[in-house]
Amino acid sequence: MLLEKITDSYIKHSGPERLARNYRATNYRLLEARANVLFRELVIYAAKFSPFYRRKFEEFKINPYQVKHPLDLGDFYTTPEDIVRNPKEFICQPPYIVFESSGTTGKNKEIYYSLKELKDIGRFVAAGFHMWGIDRNDRIANAFDFSIWIPGRIFQEGLDAANIFNLNFSKVDPQEVYNRLGNYKFNVILGEPTWLIRLTEIAEKKGAFPLKLMIGSAEGMPQAARPWIKEIWQGAGVIMAYSSVESALALGVEVDTKCDAYHIDDVNFYYEIINKDADGFGEVTYSTLTRRTMPLIRYRNRDISSLNERVCACGLKTKMLSRIRGRIDEMIIASGGNLYPLMFEKILDDIEGITKDWQVVFKLNGYREVMEINVEASSKFDSLKEKVFNNMKTYYPDLWKNYNIGIFDIDFIWNTPGELRKNKRKLRRLVDERCKAL
Repeated sequence: MLLEKITDSYIKHSGPERLARNYRATNYRLLEARANVLFRELVIYAAKFSPFYRRKFEEFKINPYQVKHPLDLGDFYTTPEDIVRNPKEFICQPPYIVFESSGTTGKNKEIYYSLKELKDIGRFVAAGFHMWGIDRNDRIANAFDFSIWIPGRIFQEGLDAANIFNLNFSKVDPQEVYNRLGNYKFNVILGEPTWLIRLTEIAEKKGAFPLKLMIGSAEGMPQAARPWIKEIWQGAGVIMAYSSVESALALGVEVDTKCDAYHIDDVNFYYEIINKDADGFGEVTYSTLTRRTMPLIRYRNRDISSLNERVCACGLKTKMLSRIRGRIDEMIIASGGNLYPLMFEKILDDIEGITKDWQVVFKLNGYREVMEINVEASSKFDSLKEKVFNNMKTYYPDLWKNYNIGIFDIDFIWNTPGELRKNKRKLRRLVDERCKAL
């Protein structure tokens, strides 16, 4: 009976404010019990309607009616590669919309949702706004990317559900948003961290307005940038949400500026950390408890983190996900998007005069992100930069757009032939050194 009440409160017809109150008030032990019930239902449903899960369960000799807990599935997991190879085999009911996300293979993943799921996502995003102290007196600039990507749309669904005044900019040049701050009196700005940093640089030079909040997602925010942002914007808080196109909703979120980890969404997800090290860090794995169009069961998302149970400094008593330590694959989330080695192979492949060994290192210069492209050549030549930029513009216009609007800088470093691979059996193509400052 209690579990039914919790389900009714969270899932059925609750408005955003009630969802926020329930999340603050409910003991996470009750949510765990509810999650076990929903997980069993999810496995049975997926086995019945998804060709992918039906085939995989037969392959792993899994009887879905005997599964009571994720551990009962043994070594069965789903992966990003499964989605790339068989996206439509996951689908259990006719979808309303599809979003894409890039991955390490260079081929975009396809993620499908129903209209009901999209509207439910909006209610939970709106509940997040209430938890952040945002109400109808606030004015929001939404600068998350739209196009085929998901963040702009789901935040817009949240703004619609919360009925908050907003302007949907999508991911434009930060100068365009800055030019309109005074006219529309925005006090909350949504966007990717590198974009927010660029906007703050403009405000530092031209003058800032008093903001209430900046909300970032899709990539990491350098910790050192937060007090700087707060100072420039006359007291603005900086809140981060941890999410992906596969989850749509935030897998974890900072409820306020006191948080030093992410509060998890165990209403809609069942979390596991697998292959843990001695400190409890391992790969983040989750199941989508409330999704029925394209359910994910024990989905390994490649991020490395840990789960812990403690009372946060913000006062909320839920399980928390530690800040992401890195990834187990070669993809790096930087420069306003997902980057992978094959991208740079294509950018550098037809440039004569350089060897086949190269390395791209991501650093921070103060708060600014720098993409350092290391190449090997017998001598420098002036046309390298022009050729790299032409290829970037041709093959990856989103990356080129992010560079053009000043989200990150690019440096070129020359090395003598053989220097990059010296004393190395394998050359790491993408290296992320930003975590030293995160």
